[in-house]
Amino acid sequence: MWRLLKAEMSYDRLRIGLFLVFCMATYLTIWLGVKWERNRVPMIMLMVMVLSLAAVYAGEKNRNVQKRDRLHMMFPVSLMQIGLTHILYPFVVLSIIYFLLFLSVLVASPLVNYSLKMPSLPHMFTLTGLVLIVNAAILLHRDLRMIFSSKPLRLLTFVFWFVVYLGALLPFYLVTNFLGVFGEDTPAQDFFTRLLEAPTGFMAAGLLLSVLSFIVFVKRKSFVDS
Repeated sequence: MWRLLKAEMSYDRLRIGLFLVFCMATYLTIWLGVKWERNRVPMIMLMVMVLSLAAVYAGEKNRNVQKRDRLHMMFPVSLMQIGLTHILYPFVVLSIIYFLLFLSVLVASPLVNYSLKMPSLPHMFTLTGLVLIVNAAILLHRDLRMIFSSKPLRLLTFVFWFVVYLGALLPFYLVTNFLGVFGEDTPAQDFFTRLLEAPTGFMAAGLLLSVLSFIVFVKRKSFVDS
């Protein structure tokens, strides 16, 4: 299974490499350019979530053209192992992006005259849970649209993952008062700030949806188009 995961990342190594370079540049821009301390951690968390998922799924169309699932079934691996790689792949990329986060602090610290506050451990668990949730929604959309033949049901699966994705992004935009449309020091901002340090629910939801996406993949009857 680990060889399969390595092969998946090898297919996408150029795209992942470019996203990692962009990720490091984004970290440094936030550390050096964002002056309001309250905004740095939410903006870092937002970039971690968006870039980790984008690094994996920006080439989804190309992946379908290559029919990678069918290709992988030619290897001596089971459907369960292939399904597990779908869940682990974003997690591995996320781990690399976390490492770059620590590295960026070491690079940026000598360049500023204020202390850089890293996302806390609860923040990182919350973020990991959100990545699991959105990743599971993407995988469910990918598999259910292959299972469902009717356009309304396929549209429903698209709406599902799109709503989940927007819902995962909203707290960060609200806390940072993106474009000045959410106000400052509002009760909603205080609520979401505290919520981002309460990872239990996010991790539980992420794990449950990941298990569901794994089951749906294994139960698929056709892999002709993927």
